[in-house]
Amino acid sequence: MKRLNLFLNALLLMLVAVGCNEDFDTPPMVVPHAEHQANMTIAEFKAKYWQDGRNFIDTCKEDTYIHGWVTSSDEEGNIYKHLYIQDETGGLGISIDANSICNTYRVGQEIVISMKDFWIGKYNGEYLIGKPEWYAAQSVWEAGRMTLDQFKEHAEINGLPNLDKIEPVEVNIGDVVGHSDAETQLKYQGQFVIIRDVEWEGADGELPFSESSSSTTRNIKDEEGNVLGVNNSNYANFRGDPLPLGRGDVQGILYMTGSDKWGLYLRDTNDCIGFDTDNKGYFINPFTVPEAIELQNSGKKGWVTGYIVGAIAPGVTQVASNEDIEWEAPTTLDNTLVIAPSADVRDYSKCIAVALPQGSSFRRDASLKDYPDLLGTQVWVKGTLATFMDMAGVTDNTGSIDEYKLSIMTGGVTELYEDFEGCVKNGAMPDGWRLVKTMGDKDWYIDEFESNKYASVTGYSGKQPPYEAWLITPALDIKNAGRKEFSFMSKVRYYRGTDPMEVYLMSTNDPTTAELIKLEPTLASAADGGQSDFISSGVIDLSQYEGTYCIGFCYKSQQQANYTTWQLDNVKFGGKALLQTIDDFETMNGGTPTSQTSFSDLISNKGWKATNAGLLKGGPTDAAPVYAMIGKKEDGSDNWAYAVHLNGKTTAPGRLLSPSINGGIKTISFSYGYVLTDSGIHFQVNIYSNSSANPVLVKTITIHNENAVKGTPYHYMEEVNIGAGDLMVEVKPLSPSQSTSNKDRFAIWNIMWEPM
Repeated sequence: MKRLNLFLNALLLMLVAVGCNEDFDTPPMVVPHAEHQANMTIAEFKAKYWQDGRNFIDTCKEDTYIHGWVTSSDEEGNIYKHLYIQDETGGLGISIDANSICNTYRVGQEIVISMKDFWIGKYNGEYLIGKPEWYAAQSVWEAGRMTLDQFKEHAEINGLPNLDKIEPVEVNIGDVVGHSDAETQLKYQGQFVIIRDVEWEGADGELPFSESSSSTTRNIKDEEGNVLGVNNSNYANFRGDPLPLGRGDVQGILYMTGSDKWGLYLRDTNDCIGFDTDNKGYFINPFTVPEAIELQNSGKKGWVTGYIVGAIAPGVTQVASNEDIEWEAPTTLDNTLVIAPSADVRDYSKCIAVALPQGSSFRRDASLKDYPDLLGTQVWVKGTLATFMDMAGVTDNTGSIDEYKLSIMTGGVTELYEDFEGCVKNGAMPDGWRLVKTMGDKDWYIDEFESNKYASVTGYSGKQPPYEAWLITPALDIKNAGRKEFSFMSKVRYYRGTDPMEVYLMSTNDPTTAELIKLEPTLASAADGGQSDFISSGVIDLSQYEGTYCIGFCYKSQQQANYTTWQLDNVKFGGKALLQTIDDFETMNGGTPTSQTSFSDLISNKGWKATNAGLLKGGPTDAAPVYAMIGKKEDGSDNWAYAVHLNGKTTAPGRLLSPSINGGIKTISFSYGYVLTDSGIHFQVNIYSNSSANPVLVKTITIHNENAVKGTPYHYMEEVNIGAGDLMVEVKPLSPSQSTSNKDRFAIWNIMWEPM
């Protein structure tokens, strides 16, 4: 850096010399000179006006002049509306409501500032020259942004920029982090510093300085484990550049926030000095198996990729031949993997081995004993390239989720229900859910309306269209799920047909590499500028897919004046096998619906008994006893549902009684409605313990919908959580009219329950 400074200073002198040469037509360069000289150092000035607390403002009344050389630059967009200067004693920030300040005040430029009738204070903990502003939320004055003209009235430029004057002050992270006392703040706030021999946490050759959606703090760490946050703007020109690899020096401007946390501003990526450019061994450029074998016991660490070809055989402690490897799956043991350069290799000398630590997620997800389908698939593992059980290996892999990656998913949940009620508005998604932006700077987020929380996405207020934003479920174990079904609710606002939400079955949770199978659920729709209700997707049958998958909800949008908003709620997958009556009601009366005014006794093949009841059927239009409101079965088929139609007259009330139910009831759901001239619906669903001759009532569900509309279906679901044992369900009208004539009639269908 010293040589660069000397070169730039020499260049400036040459320019001055050229300006004095009468052989050229260009006018001589005018070197500015300040009329005043500093009579107080920055350190003295800061100490004189220091106040504790996060926010204050004060005015200098004396004829005080300070000076300093510009250390900051907003040219790359990472330092925003701030100018920093530094003399031999300290640094100081200046808050200016202007962009491209670097065009007026270049790095290395000396400035003399008249502080009389000028302001000094704090803004959320940062000590600054700034204009008085009232912070109403805390009822306090603070140092806000002045105009550039206001600053120019007090600032004189002196001489040409001189980079030799801004050598950074060497500091250790431990000198500042954890120290919020006045002495430390006065010494280091606004100071241009350099921190030696640090690494960027998480640097993998891909992780950028900042995410596109918002400014991002990335940490640098020294050899003692001390950590300092470096704040990177998502508007910086280098936002998308990957973090430097290895170890090096980092320089920048130190600042402190109101939470007593120190941070660092980079001016540009040249403030990262001496870091590696070789990304070999990082995930973006992993070692191959042959490379890992060649580098055994060299001390090299990093990622290795290859293909899973087997596991070490039982009883083997030292691998000495091909017979010591099980080359087929499932394997006997679940504690190792053998990895080769290609899936067809069966020579142990061309392979490496890695342990699957007991109790780790690596063993849970990647053992050939539990997941034989992994044989021949690609895997990435991280660790030290060193001998394992007398063969080439990868050691020191702890089995944590960030130290391995599989090309297919394994494991997963067999049951998922997410209503987002456990989330915080604008907070994190539930555990296991993943957000991925493949284009643009918009993402899914948690929103809330009328005490209901849900996931939402829109292109509104985005800065980098087009957008493609994914919300991805945890891994779903379709193979072992009792019900291989998926459903959700969606709502749409301001729909114009150009911002679709698409739903995909995904082979992994990375949409850029996963196999994507587009699903065709029912999605909400609304008129231009309007909004829909939450609409059910219907039951999506996943039984044709074996293995573990994710579901991805993908929002796409091009740049436009108005954007569609999509909302997602009540995402459900799997669970125990659902017992349901929808295939059984059709066996009543031989499958022939009865007149809507005819009531008698009916019985199904599975033992459902209905008294003073009729049988109705769903259809495309009303043609009694067929009614459109009854609709289709909820089993994913295209068959019409059948409904039991109960009479409510008091002299012969209808009743529907289930056969004995084994295994308890976790949830119960059903649809209901009425088709005749009755007014409203009022009935009970009772659940009895049926373990004795005298059943005991354990749960009552009362449906009272006096505003129900004729020919309109209504739906009910409740989590009842009634334990194991024999149970019985009873449905009976409550007959609000107390009429002895045919009254208070209603139909019930698609009765379903889930065992505990």
